[in-house]
Amino acid sequence: MSPAPPESTAFIDLVSDSTRRSILRALADAHAEAPTDPWLAYSDLRDAVSVRDKGNFNYHLDRLDDLIVSGERGYRLSRVGMAVVSTLASDRFDTGWTWGPVDAPGACYRCGDPLELRYDDGMLHVTCGDGSHAIPLSVWPSLLAGAGDDGHDANADDWGSDEVVERVALLVNRYGEELRHGICADCHGRVDPAVEPHPEEDCYHLAGRCERCGFAHGTYVGASLIRHPAVVAFTREHGVEVRTCPWWTFDWCAPGSETVVETDPLHLRIDIRLGSEELSLVVDDEGSVVSTVRS
Repeated sequence: MSPAPPESTAFIDLVSDSTRRSILRALADAHAEAPTDPWLAYSDLRDAVSVRDKGNFNYHLDRLDDLIVSGERGYRLSRVGMAVVSTLASDRFDTGWTWGPVDAPGACYRCGDPLELRYDDGMLHVTCGDGSHAIPLSVWPSLLAGAGDDGHDANADDWGSDEVVERVALLVNRYGEELRHGICADCHGRVDPAVEPHPEEDCYHLAGRCERCGFAHGTYVGASLIRHPAVVAFTREHGVEVRTCPWWTFDWCAPGSETVVETDPLHLRIDIRLGSEELSLVVDDEGSVVSTVRS
């Protein structure tokens, strides 16, 4: 395993000050208004931030260093600065942010009760109300903020509950694909995926730990295949658009839906039946699809 790169933690200190955040926000607004000419003159930037003390303003402006670019025409965000602004705007660091519950399609795999989406404690969950049955989903507040707690319009965005669920599905369905291809969904670092027995359930799951950020990832075997080309093509022929339907609504994504084909080396089969046809996919011990058969 290659050594983890040095942590880029300097920006955390840089954006801990409200004046610096306001400077970044003002430059981000300038970029949004004129992407091809995002420069703000010094005086305009200072007015936008509303800092009366020139020395204090200059101190914070200088501290931003690599997050901004200075030139004859003033200041603009650097590419790294844009990434920092996007991260802050996602509200992923707001530990007190809550949302929901909003009704979700499908039924709990464990008890069969109706499901709902709820965001708290820094994570979106699909849950039946029993905390031990909840499934965490890698979705940030910025996606949910366009809808109210009941799934209806909160900010004139006209997001109904169906649209929220569709947007959530687009993200969470991609999670399994990224893991299968060895990509960390959080930092885009490298993950070595492996099919392993689930530590808490009587099934297998695809799991791996990111070499860069250390986050542990895992998803059910069927869920990791939902965006595989063979699955997308097969389901579309039967009128199902799997990419915008949450994986937890499909029985072949449920824990224990896999069949053990071989144990040494491990090979599992996922069967997807629609109408009178069936698609079978066999995956190896790294989660890679080694064969597909339609019957």
